Amino acid sequence: MLELAIVNTVSTTVAIAPSAATAVHEGGKPSIFKGKERQLAQSNPPPPPTNPGSSSAGGRRNPAKCPQDAGAATPSALLTALSPTTKPGFTVAEHPTFLVYVPKTSAKQAEFSLRSREGRGVYRTTLALTKTPDLIRITLPVQAPPLEVGKSYTWSFAIICNPNDRLDDRFVTGMVQRLALDPTRLRQIQEAPLKDQIAFYQKADAWYDALALLFQLKRSQNDPNINIVWRELLQAGGVDTIIDSNSEQANPR
Repeated sequence: MLELAIVNTVSTTVAIAPSAATAVHEGGKPSIFKGKERQLAQSNPPPPPTNPGSSSAGGRRNPAKCPQDAGAATPSALLTALSPTTKPGFTVAEHPTFLVYVPKTSAKQAEFSLRSREGRGVYRTTLALTKTPDLIRITLPVQAPPLEVGKSYTWSFAIICNPNDRLDDRFVTGMVQRLALDPTRLRQIQEAPLKDQIAFYQKADAWYDALALLFQLKRSQNDPNINIVWRELLQAGGVDTIIDSNSEQANPR
């Protein structure tokens, strides 16, 4: 049985200054596992320079299938960034992990990129699509510049439908911002069992960190309660809860 700490307070945080992040989050912010949260507005990030798309809550996306992939675009078959759309996407990690659901496609490559809010490129990599549909994990490598506390970043994932015409790309984007957390407290969290870490990160409002650990736990344990928490975490962030995590294609390093 998955035993997670439950916090029932209501979220009222809209923005957190880097200098106040530790004090605010140590005070016990809400858990998305239980309780009613206030939906937070998030401004639309700019799309990648070569990828046109339409605006949507929390980001821009063009989630339709590649032109060569005929078939109905059902909700479970759309390219989906696991990034909050109803609240800010926070992390305490210098090099966070991102998750993307890639539907069945004949495309052979995809591209992940991370940019500052001002549009400055931070990291970019190309991935081989060898097995789809799949839930792909991309971890920012240690060689990449670490995220700066208090700054917002836009990340994007594009399926390269036609390498000769990148205007055919199908892409999704998300937002991420790094929070400050007391180093001693962070070390205590990282040394705790995985189940406890998920709850601790949720209390700190670190959505990306909680999701990455939950994904890891979900793949290693056959526990129905983990699936329930997975769906609740996605739902609280406004992400499609149909997405599963039984398969993974890790990013190249």
